Amino acid sequence: MVRVGMWLLAVIFLSSGFLLILFLLRNKTELPTVGPWTLGNVFQLVSAVLTILALAIAVAALQMAATSSRQTQKAIEKQQEGLTASKEAIEAVVETVQSQNAVVERNVAISKAQLDLIQQQSRLEQDRLDRKPIVELFFNDSNVNNLTNPIEIRPATDSVRVHFVVRNNGEAAAQKGTIVVIADSPAILVDQAGRRMPERRSHHRFQTGMPDLLAHTQTQDDFFLDLDLHGSLPEEFSLSLSVFGENFEAVRSRIRFRLVG
Repeated sequence: MVRVGMWLLAVIFLSSGFLLILFLLRNKTELPTVGPWTLGNVFQLVSAVLTILALAIAVAALQMAATSSRQTQKAIEKQQEGLTASKEAIEAVVETVQSQNAVVERNVAISKAQLDLIQQQSRLEQDRLDRKPIVELFFNDSNVNNLTNPIEIRPATDSVRVHFVVRNNGEAAAQKGTIVVIADSPAILVDQAGRRMPERRSHHRFQTGMPDLLAHTQTQDDFFLDLDLHGSLPEEFSLSLSVFGENFEAVRSRIRFRLVG
């Protein structure tokens, strides 16, 4: 507004000056060439001086207006540069924030993937722990738990052969199993079929290790144990069997036998 007012004032002064100059020039021919100065002559001289002063003031006003305009333009340019720099700074901050957000999102995605993997591994481990072996003992294809009456057997020459099967019906492998067979009479000798053991401390006791038995979901994995019973066999006797291992409950059973002619 100040700049507009200064320009308006300068234009008014210039217009007034030009009008006065034209008026004086128009009346110049009427001025007397000789003789004393009259009041009209003095008035015309003062008017000319005032006109010149008005023109000078108008020129100064125009110069001041031009200078103010240039300064204002420079100020505007500086403000524009400041706004441009501020805009660039804001854009840099926004870009930095966006980059940080991208990094955070990537880290969150990675953390979520890792968490999902950990949870999956935990579920698999829990499933593995929930899967257990179920070891059962069979005699001649019959579960020993179902045998209530004495089993009649016929001796061959000087020994009797009995056939046992250890089977895993669980969902996990039975590991590091051991089977122990003990006759109820020390006079009964217990050996693996076809393999008479040398002198030992307890002849009526037999022990052997078993290989790992796979889960029944993978294969039907059995351990076969054939025993020869010899020595002084009474008409009725019993065998106590125990099957135990590292990761399954022990199976214990007592089986009664009766010799028949």
